[in-house]
Amino acid sequence: MFKRLTLVAFLACMVLLVVLAANNNSARAQDATPDATMAATPTAAPLCGPLSDLVVTPATPDPANASRGPIVYVPKSTDASYWLTVRKGVDTRAKELGYKSDYQGPAKASDIAGQVNLITNLITSKPAGILLSAGDTKALVAPAQAAAKAGVPLVTVDAGIEGDDAVAYIATDNVAAAGVSADTLAKLIGDKGKVGDLGLDAGSQTGIEREQGFVDAMKKNHPDVTVVPVQYTKGCDPATALNTATDILTANPDLVGFYSAGGPCALGIAQAVKAKKLEGKVKIVTFDAITESIPLFEDGTITAMVAQDPFQMGYCGATVIDAVIHGVKLPVTKVGIGVTVITMDNYKTSAVQKILNP
Repeated sequence: MFKRLTLVAFLACMVLLVVLAANNNSARAQDATPDATMAATPTAAPLCGPLSDLVVTPATPDPANASRGPIVYVPKSTDASYWLTVRKGVDTRAKELGYKSDYQGPAKASDIAGQVNLITNLITSKPAGILLSAGDTKALVAPAQAAAKAGVPLVTVDAGIEGDDAVAYIATDNVAAAGVSADTLAKLIGDKGKVGDLGLDAGSQTGIEREQGFVDAMKKNHPDVTVVPVQYTKGCDPATALNTATDILTANPDLVGFYSAGGPCALGIAQAVKAKKLEGKVKIVTFDAITESIPLFEDGTITAMVAQDPFQMGYCGATVIDAVIHGVKLPVTKVGIGVTVITMDNYKTSAVQKILNP
């Protein structure tokens, strides 16, 4: 009887130890990955999300695709490397499907008229389709209507337009991702203090959403953080961002952080912070992980990057154009692509490196 009781007691202790160990491991895992609940991991989701059924790789292209004209990608500007990653996605998918591809855009994101004229001229050349990252939500509506009338499928990627003249819109959920940026920055500064806010522009859908998401999340979730009124940067021009960030730092010596609504803005912010020798003291959280920002991230000037998956946007956009050309009905017309918060803790992981080097 005593031996039986001893055995029962021993087994009970072992069960208790296993439960305690499991709980402890779970708690440690949560502590080790604080950003896991704040960011979607693109590699965990099927390629092109709800449009994944349209993606068959290796593709079996229609032989007629080669003569349909190119799939043309028109970015907001040709002076930012971010758009080159979208282009790579377009080029990759177009080649798989048997199309030629092209890349044309205004030199600066502020040249809205130039982008409008470019789309208008492209339509007359009868391309297979157009992918557009719109510089302005209203100004690009008329060209999109003209494309629809001419039978040229136009898909907006990363930055959309008003109305439903584009056959699909493929982008990051900018409001949610800007909220992730707010949560990330608040955590880095101890959930209190004053932060600067550099936006893209007040006219584009992307600029509006990234500002709205950041300010709303900070106000709702982090009431002890004060956001300095947003300053726009001509579509995220680095030189404008440098001058603006310098002015903000001078006027607010107690500033502890900066939110950058786009990668190029962060370059200007980082240079302003370096000039005042505030690296590491003023935390910088930026949308996008562009090539030029990596050295500033690696040296600690930029603290965290909320990375989109621009390659996938371009890849999925070209997939949609091919589907429309072949009469395939799209299951959805708005496709969200996830984001990943990159810090030095996860920078070297294969999932993050795949996003940075598609």
